[in-house]
Amino acid sequence: MSDNEDFPSAKRYKLDETSDLEISPILTDSFHDNSIQHTKIFNDPIHGSIELHWLLVKLIDTPEFQRLRRLKQLGAAYYVFPGACHQRFEHSIGTCYLAGELLMHLCQKQPELNITTKDILCVQMAALCHDLGHGPFSHMFESVIEELRPELHWKHEHTSVQMFNYMIEKNNLMSFFAQVGLNEIDIIFVNELIFNELNGQENNQVWPYKGRDISKSFLYEIVSNKLTGVDVDKFDYFARDSYYLGTKISFEHMRFIKFYRVIKVNDGRRHLCLRDKEVKACYEIYRIRDDLHRRAYQHPVVKGIELMLREALIAANDYLFFCNAAGRCDTRLAHTIDDMYTFAQVDDNIITLIKHSYHPNMNKAKEILAKIERREIYRYIGNTHIKFTIDFKQKSSKNACQDIIKYCQFNENDMHITPNDLVIQSVELTCGDRGEDPLQNMWFYTKMCPNTATKILKEQVSTLLPQTFREHDLRLYCKIRDQTIYSIIRCGFKEFCTAKGYTIPKGSDQWNMMSLNNGSGSESLSSIDTQRFNLKKSTTL
Repeated sequence: MSDNEDFPSAKRYKLDETSDLEISPILTDSFHDNSIQHTKIFNDPIHGSIELHWLLVKLIDTPEFQRLRRLKQLGAAYYVFPGACHQRFEHSIGTCYLAGELLMHLCQKQPELNITTKDILCVQMAALCHDLGHGPFSHMFESVIEELRPELHWKHEHTSVQMFNYMIEKNNLMSFFAQVGLNEIDIIFVNELIFNELNGQENNQVWPYKGRDISKSFLYEIVSNKLTGVDVDKFDYFARDSYYLGTKISFEHMRFIKFYRVIKVNDGRRHLCLRDKEVKACYEIYRIRDDLHRRAYQHPVVKGIELMLREALIAANDYLFFCNAAGRCDTRLAHTIDDMYTFAQVDDNIITLIKHSYHPNMNKAKEILAKIERREIYRYIGNTHIKFTIDFKQKSSKNACQDIIKYCQFNENDMHITPNDLVIQSVELTCGDRGEDPLQNMWFYTKMCPNTATKILKEQVSTLLPQTFREHDLRLYCKIRDQTIYSIIRCGFKEFCTAKGYTIPKGSDQWNMMSLNNGSGSESLSSIDTQRFNLKKSTTL
């Protein structure tokens, strides 16, 4: 098996041996040449003036990268948080900048690491292009592919690698890469940095990567750190998302970067290590991530809108076609991920395509989108916590909806809802990558021994830190917009949770009283039997 088989597209970028130039460390004049042809300055609201190498600008100035201007960073959150209108374009540039800042710091403090200009450019390219594979409304699109093509187990990172390689070939960028000495191995290195699913296998003594040898193992922890979950990607989106959401965070990423050192540990690899006094800042990173998920990313109304957008895209899949490079316009939405020429056409504007479609079979998708604009959003009923040992799949969701209805107490004249009127959503919240104590995979150093890596136990930090780092919620939504129906379903959901041994939903002790006040025990619902979405009786969010 050849070295390039894991990334076959990299074979197309074979360069002459003479183009593999010896590059001096980053602190050379060539990298810091401030002439116009070598750098470009971007004015960013988060990081200020960002200066990028001309080769990175070549990547930015391609249609494939410019597509990120049409992908909202927070997807459906914009429907709830009006300020959350930022795109993946600026996040990618910010992540690229922070990757460069971190490596510049390491070069200045530890020149013995022999970080080269090629290393810095490759890591920055990976940071710049790590989100190229995202689809419409970001992570919501992954659930669409999971529903329509479950056998793929699709991850956007894999498509990011494909789009990066396609972008190089389509825009003839290898000639520019050759000017700075980047070759076939460097392309493989960037691919590994973007989609390094082997990262985090700390017990594996065999070095699995081909782009760089084990002496440069720390480079694989900068853009996407599966070992600790702390990387420059998070540094940027913490600052950027909180800024546009209108929330405040206390984490200072630039200070954090200044305390990084690279130290060889007992697994034979060099890891990014932090000063011991920053240990609480590490826990603060995970707390901020959890807070952003609860307040924004996993906001009940945001997730309700995502459910509706997901249903709209699934309903439109068989009637919305995209053209391939051969000019054939017969590629369905779920199959655009197979061809980068086609996938480059897919962005958030797909909603406009659906809304203005004249296809008669598109009416279901159009009606769902119209309900979102009228704020007829699926009503959030409540949530319960379940154990992570429970494998809650879509089939379990359908069965749970049937069980909840069995616990709903309808009168003879009441409308009996169906499982299709309810949606159960599984939401996972974790600190770190696997829901374990995130510090167990993190290394620290002290002021007295800056070249010796050590572990810090949670008990050594504080007794007030959390005991668990993983949470699994089930959220119940109702598609019918009627207050009386809500009251009946709430009570049924409470009984369902009690029977299953799940936690009782918050506020459920008042639900029975609300049901009595609403007259759910005697009021007939037959008047809405044929008009389930009667706006005269509905309550809005």
